[in-house]
Amino acid sequence: MSELNSSTNSASSSCGSSDGESNGVGKRAQRELKEEVVKDMAIDKMREKMDSLVHKLEKDVERKLDLLVEDLVGEVKLFNLKNYKLRELFKESSSSSISTADGGSSSSRGRNRSRTGGKLPDKEFVARNSLLTDLFEVKHIKTIYHIFVVILIIMFLNTVVHDFVDRGRINLGFRPIVAGFGKFHIALLLWSCMQIATLCVYPSFCLWVFVRKDCKKNESRKVWDISSIFGLLFYQCTFVAFVIKAVLWLDLPPASSVAVLMEMTRFVMKVHAFVRSNIPRALEKTTKTAPEDKPAYAVAVPSFSKFIYFLFAPTLVYRDEYPRTKRIRWSVVFRHVLEVIGVIFYISFIFERFLTPLFDRFGHAEISSGKFVLSLFGSVMPGSLSFLCGFYCLLHAWMNASSELLRFADRLFYRDWWNASSFAEYIRSWNVVVHDWLYTYIYKDAVEHVFKDCRFLATVLVFTVSAIFHEVILAFAFRFFFPVMFVQFEFMGLLLMFVTRNMSKDVGNILLWLMLCIWNGIQLSLYNMEYYARRNCPVSGESLVDYLIPVSWSCNGISHNPNWTISAPWELN
Repeated sequence: MSELNSSTNSASSSCGSSDGESNGVGKRAQRELKEEVVKDMAIDKMREKMDSLVHKLEKDVERKLDLLVEDLVGEVKLFNLKNYKLRELFKESSSSSISTADGGSSSSRGRNRSRTGGKLPDKEFVARNSLLTDLFEVKHIKTIYHIFVVILIIMFLNTVVHDFVDRGRINLGFRPIVAGFGKFHIALLLWSCMQIATLCVYPSFCLWVFVRKDCKKNESRKVWDISSIFGLLFYQCTFVAFVIKAVLWLDLPPASSVAVLMEMTRFVMKVHAFVRSNIPRALEKTTKTAPEDKPAYAVAVPSFSKFIYFLFAPTLVYRDEYPRTKRIRWSVVFRHVLEVIGVIFYISFIFERFLTPLFDRFGHAEISSGKFVLSLFGSVMPGSLSFLCGFYCLLHAWMNASSELLRFADRLFYRDWWNASSFAEYIRSWNVVVHDWLYTYIYKDAVEHVFKDCRFLATVLVFTVSAIFHEVILAFAFRFFFPVMFVQFEFMGLLLMFVTRNMSKDVGNILLWLMLCIWNGIQLSLYNMEYYARRNCPVSGESLVDYLIPVSWSCNGISHNPNWTISAPWELN
């Protein structure tokens, strides 16, 4: 019995131990199973994260590839366009083919097309570089640019060294800048007021559209339309009168006055372009039933953001949309701003070194006719150089800098006017921005609606409007009426258009450059003479006659030198 019990106990103990071992193995198995499940879940989560990350990367890569492809296609198109323009520019061809190829786009070709449907072609905007931007990629043209930079440095050193040796002090050539751009902070404040006044045009235009939509009778609409037209004319005239009065009352210096008056002209042209471009759409939309969820002005008037962009865009022709670049290249902006500053100093050196010594004594004493002639011809080269510097500063550096900031892609601000063989070609190519406004809103409307296909009268109207605006800027900037610019535009310009029309390219180009140099010299000398004569021999200014009669002719004016003789070269010894 005892042996049976012991065996039984041993058997039971062995069973218990085996059960314990089996339980331990089961727990380990469960633990391992749980760990495997956790690992599988972690792997699944990692796989999901990897899949989402890969999917996101694929989207980013596809998007970047799309952008790269678009940039590549755009660069290829631009490369082909530039090569086409450069090939046409550097090869000998007729002026008509050059003017066609120069635009390199439907804009230029559209100007050369014959009219369709009794209407002249419209301005078209295309993404393109300025011509000098492409030309500077040619190393020979880039070298000429470097030469101008070196000349600027030499003129700066010449001014500093000359004044240090001659007068014992250093003159950095800043005096024309300081004298010309004085009270510039006041000019900026006046510009802000002009900007606010221009912004009021948009709600006024919306009000016109809204009221016109509610007018049920045609008679009421006509009365409202006529009243609005007179209101616009009154606003434009009041705006111009206010700015001119402010310039005179604040006594702004010449350069600051020119800047303010040019901005005044720009705002007037912008307002006219916005209203003139949107009137046809407004008339069409207000005569039809507008969608119920949108008011009339929302259908017939572009958004306020488009109006704001147009006010700052470097164009005077209104469009709802313009070709835009994808990003702002700040290095390009910085380079062009430096060019603007450098050219301003360049012009300052020219005035300081070459022009001021010629004219600063006018009005103190009588000037002999010989000295007058020498001063006149002594202004030709400085005047031509100032003309080229002003062109580069305003129409290339400044316009390209503003275009880059606004991502404005169409940068055809000028064409190859230096290759022009006729005055008409020069006028079309010199300042494309202003020419497009004159063509779109003056010439085109005059031909189609006013003079009925009489292009000569339309051309005279364009020259008259341009001459008046130029003369207003100069007259109120310098505080005297001396219509040299008006005569050059209105009479000499029209005469040259017919004289140079049928000339050969070489003769026409030489004559054009000769006239440009002489005109710039005459204009610069006459305005400088009158400006310094009024400073050195001031008038009372109590009557309008004081502003109309040139002081340089009446107060210590030009005396005739009777000792002029002409001798043959062999008689000089």
